[in-house]
Amino acid sequence: MNPEDRAWEVVRRAYEERVPAPRPTSNRLVLAIAVLALGAVALAAFSPPGHAVFERVRRAVGVEHAAPALAALPAPGRLLVQSYTGTWVVDTDGAKRNLGAWQYAAWSPHGRFVVVAKANELAALDPKGAVRWTLARHDVAWPAWEGTNVDTRIAYFAATGLRVVAGDGTGDKLLDAYAQDEPAAWDPARLHTLAYETGGAVVLRQVDSGRELWRTNVPVYGRLVWSSDGRLLALVAPTRIVVLDANGKRLRWVSTLTGQLLAAAFKPGTHELAVQARFERVASRRSEVKLVDVDHPGHARLLFAGPGAFGDIAWSPNGRWLLVDWPTANQWVFLHGSRVHAVGNVETQFGQMLQLTNSWCCR
Repeated sequence: MNPEDRAWEVVRRAYEERVPAPRPTSNRLVLAIAVLALGAVALAAFSPPGHAVFERVRRAVGVEHAAPALAALPAPGRLLVQSYTGTWVVDTDGAKRNLGAWQYAAWSPHGRFVVVAKANELAALDPKGAVRWTLARHDVAWPAWEGTNVDTRIAYFAATGLRVVAGDGTGDKLLDAYAQDEPAAWDPARLHTLAYETGGAVVLRQVDSGRELWRTNVPVYGRLVWSSDGRLLALVAPTRIVVLDANGKRLRWVSTLTGQLLAAAFKPGTHELAVQARFERVASRRSEVKLVDVDHPGHARLLFAGPGAFGDIAWSPNGRWLLVDWPTANQWVFLHGSRVHAVGNVETQFGQMLQLTNSWCCR
């Protein structure tokens, strides 16, 4: 995919997801943002948990009595957040630091460093923003970091294709010139082993040797999400989720006939997949998050729903809390069973069009 196509793909996602895919460079982005008028709608009746909360947001967009600011995270760990004002680190106690105007960011395996990227640069920072190393490459996107305490790799896209570099910035090499420009996903059970999309298929490759472990044809492109034990790999596309096992065998798929699937994340330590979907109707829009038991097809329960658009979702490292970004209400909503804790004025604290960077790290 050339740079122009990639830029338009990001604009399309920003329009569809109301979440900033941070690669805006053209006037089309301005037009896309301008048409993002989000109206409040009435909610249908829902069953527990959270029924009382759903009844309250039926009458107003947003959870009532939300905290005016983020004083602390409800579980241990730190968050990476992106907005037009920069890339932020949020500590457990609520302390916030802006790392600068980077377009992409991701944690190192144990949260000691952050890999960041913008148009022509890949860099590693400490959580206070100090630069450890930089690498000049054209059109950098989607960095992802994995490994042990002493042996790590970073996968990222550049104009030449999918590339891999060691965690100290050395040994940069091209892995696949024809990989689809979608975020790659490191296998949590096999060291230096990367899943990515190319030529209508999902491929699992050992990056040091270059050996392809398996290749499975898939009907759609989307985001790849591993379960924490490495036994399941979900490909999240707008209309369905294709689930593969660790050997690349297609197990099943999850679909929605009326809604658009926008995000998904496995609950740590389980095969339960939190799925965020948006439903469009005449003059209305609503969003919901369900928890799908991938091991038992058809078993799903509603976690939260509300008018307008939800953004990203992120699990706490201990798997007890799910964070849902709700741009329409200008809130973050933290869910734990039937408990709901909301924080308001999110744009005031972080800036407009914020995006969670798949990361509530680390225990």
